[in-house]
Amino acid sequence: MKKNIVFITTDHQRSDTINMIQDGKEVTPNLNRLVEEGIHFERAYTTCPLSVPARTALATGIFPTKSKVVINDLKNISEETKKLKSLHEYLDQNGYDVSHFGMQHITLVPSLEERVNFEKIITDDDYEKLCKEKKLPLFGIPEDRVLVKELHGDKVEERNYTGSRVSFFNKDINLFRDRYYINNCLEFLEEKNNFEKPFAMFLNIWAPHPPFTLPKECFERFKNIKLPENINIPSKGEPNNRREGIAAQLAEEHNLEYWENVWRAYLGLTNYADELIGEVFKKLKDKGVYENSIIIFTADHGDHLGQHKMFQKMEMYDQAIKVPLIIKIPNIKPLKIQMPVSHLDILPTILEYLDIKEEINLDGESLMKYIEEKIPQDKLRNVYTQYSGNQVAIGDIRRSVSNSKFKYIYDPRDKEELYDLEKDSMEMNNLETNLEFQKIKLEMKNDLKEWCIDKKDWINIK
Repeated sequence: MKKNIVFITTDHQRSDTINMIQDGKEVTPNLNRLVEEGIHFERAYTTCPLSVPARTALATGIFPTKSKVVINDLKNISEETKKLKSLHEYLDQNGYDVSHFGMQHITLVPSLEERVNFEKIITDDDYEKLCKEKKLPLFGIPEDRVLVKELHGDKVEERNYTGSRVSFFNKDINLFRDRYYINNCLEFLEEKNNFEKPFAMFLNIWAPHPPFTLPKECFERFKNIKLPENINIPSKGEPNNRREGIAAQLAEEHNLEYWENVWRAYLGLTNYADELIGEVFKKLKDKGVYENSIIIFTADHGDHLGQHKMFQKMEMYDQAIKVPLIIKIPNIKPLKIQMPVSHLDILPTILEYLDIKEEINLDGESLMKYIEEKIPQDKLRNVYTQYSGNQVAIGDIRRSVSNSKFKYIYDPRDKEELYDLEKDSMEMNNLETNLEFQKIKLEMKNDLKEWCIDKKDWINIK
């Protein structure tokens, strides 16, 4: 019988939350158990530190500049996406009952809802209707917003962004966004009694996305926080543009006590998301389908949380672009994979395992040969990430290439960055002018240039 697919994502969840201990407790106990059962990719990277481009690339296996989905624009969707095909479509067309619960930030023409015959679908549109009915704010209140200056094309304009303010959700918990999604998911599984066809269930959890409005009991879960050493500290040799970026503007003038409360809220939400995931795992086991299911867990991107004196994502440091990735495959033994992998690799991996022939030239590669240990891991494998601005127009430009040893970052309006990830894992010492590393910088720069040309990037790396 074909294996079921359970594909779970969170939003803003950092890679280092997996197996993290804070205040003497596991932050992600259920995901930690999944690590013990599956393949843990310890160096997984998103294609973009921004939800819509990241999720569209994750679903289609196509790099953002190639699909032309590079900013959070849910209305003006590239016609290029007509050529693309999502994982949901592959599974729908190969005999799977497909369901979806949670945000739907995959932008395609026609839309995902028009392309796939969903057995059940609950999205942020449904939650928005609930919020209007119950008179709840959908994306926080004005106090959660921070005014920043953002580059839109050739102009710098002011725009409100979600900041790091912490507040409490005091309504019925069943009205909480992720509780709503999970309740619908659990109800669907409870009522589903026909498992003769394989099913594919997509679960997109919002937490720990800001604003950090959370049940107070979640805030109380981690009281004694140990912060990273580089909170409120920019890297040595940081380009000037980084202080002009959105992430830096969102982190101005906050002391360590403030960041401790932010981390308490963030970890409380992450732990709550893990708790909800545990409920789904239990229901799958109760229904007798857990063991025959491929379970995939990842996040769209991470969050700086005060490191580099930044908040949110939208930059190329590992806090923002390195993501958790765990895949449990029935009858395949647990394994740790330390080589760099990309979100682009997930779709071809699933398709190869399920023996589904793709119709499009994908930008990643199947990882099955590494999962089955047919060939050694390629520790120096390069993976790529782009950022091109947020919601209004093309703005700040960042391009990066990372492997297990180094990261190179290109900005057409400022100096380059190079970090020794083995000796400087927090990326605090920019080596771009260090003569000892000029050969490595040039090699990585040329590799990134070739990738950008191949992926139809409009920037010219000189």
